[in-house]
Amino acid sequence: MGKIDLAQLAELVASGEIETVTIAGVDMQGKLFGKKVPARYFLDDAKDGIHTCAINFIWDASLKYAENYEFCNLDSGLHDMLVVPDLTTLRRYPWIERTALVLGDLYNKDGSEVSIAPRNILKRQLNKASAKGYKVNAASEMEFYLYQETSDSIREKNFIDLKPLFSYPVDYSIFRLNVDDWFLSQLSRHLEGAGVPLEAIKGEYGKGQVELNVRYAEALEMADRTAVYKNGIKEIAVMNKLMATFMAKPDTDEPGSSGHTHISLWDPNGNNLFYDPAGTYGLSETGRFFLGGMLALSPAMMLFYAPYINSYKRLANGGGAPNTLTWGEDNRFTSFRTDGKGKSCRIENRIPGADVNHYLVLAAMLASGLYGIKNRIDIAAPTRGEPSSNPDVERLPSNLVEAITQLDRSEIVRQLLGNEVVEHYLTAARNELNDYFAEVTDWERKKYFEFI
Repeated sequence: MGKIDLAQLAELVASGEIETVTIAGVDMQGKLFGKKVPARYFLDDAKDGIHTCAINFIWDASLKYAENYEFCNLDSGLHDMLVVPDLTTLRRYPWIERTALVLGDLYNKDGSEVSIAPRNILKRQLNKASAKGYKVNAASEMEFYLYQETSDSIREKNFIDLKPLFSYPVDYSIFRLNVDDWFLSQLSRHLEGAGVPLEAIKGEYGKGQVELNVRYAEALEMADRTAVYKNGIKEIAVMNKLMATFMAKPDTDEPGSSGHTHISLWDPNGNNLFYDPAGTYGLSETGRFFLGGMLALSPAMMLFYAPYINSYKRLANGGGAPNTLTWGEDNRFTSFRTDGKGKSCRIENRIPGADVNHYLVLAAMLASGLYGIKNRIDIAAPTRGEPSSNPDVERLPSNLVEAITQLDRSEIVRQLLGNEVVEHYLTAARNELNDYFAEVTDWERKKYFEFI
């Protein structure tokens, strides 16, 4: 079960156990796109790459495309790009019969890499870390909501008054996990079978809200796992007449869904480079400076931690969804949290929601942390308690407009990620803003219709 190599795939094809291979790239939103090909054709030719349209990098989450991107537009003829399978990601896809999945990297037709592709962005930062002797490990914790709805029913209801999987808070409830085991056990079994090892599934405080934790892994592997399981959860839900959403804040009256991300650096001998029992706060200089870099650049990197209009509605609540420029020792109210000793020592970024593209989150964290190490950016004392009500504590950008402004004016981030990357994702965010401001919302009708 799980990951397979090319020789194993050939055996499975010969025995009839695998008939189709899905070749997938990862788009700006972290969703999978690509083609399904017959397995024998994959073995003969498609393992070397398939062509897809570059339009996949100029449309938003709902597949509305815009013409104002430099990378691809109508003048370029909506050109092709090449998805080249990374055979280390080849795996069974057990919830779809006789199917395997492989993730690929994106290249232009001249052989150069697509610089704005999320997987390539992360790989460039990992190469920088490797050149300094660092191995990067990471883990993701994603929350999501489950509804007893279909794609048709949510549209008939205009996306309001949806029926959740359960109708009361179940945070840590074993009872509810058992009641809903008919579905949750499928998630566990299928994801493990796809080479996505889990640590835990738990109920969350929102009605119909669940959290899934994935085992710590090398950072690119973790980003791949996260893309696979977010895609898989939505598919498995639909196959069971449920709907899953990773929106950061799907309901005004319910808690937001987090996408907490853990990271640590290791040396080639397997030593955690963040931990020092004799160091200040139990951190080594490397750990402190890495955290210092993330703190220093988090306002400018906010667009990658909170990419949508809706992302900031989760953060507006404060508390467990942090909106301050703070760090703490095992403090769930701060934006960054240190925890663990020895091999488990890590830094957790609690800013992202479940709506993020995990490749971009890890790339932003790693670029910031390496910048902190290079420039020896130290940290102040940790924050105690809940800081959001303290007027003296510096705030993170509170909406997409502020996040755009912070990124746009950051020469440091442009140097770290590349100007082409920054401009592409700024264009996406500005397009989202323009669409939002042009739309008449339910909030406006409730606020003004009867009273003006």
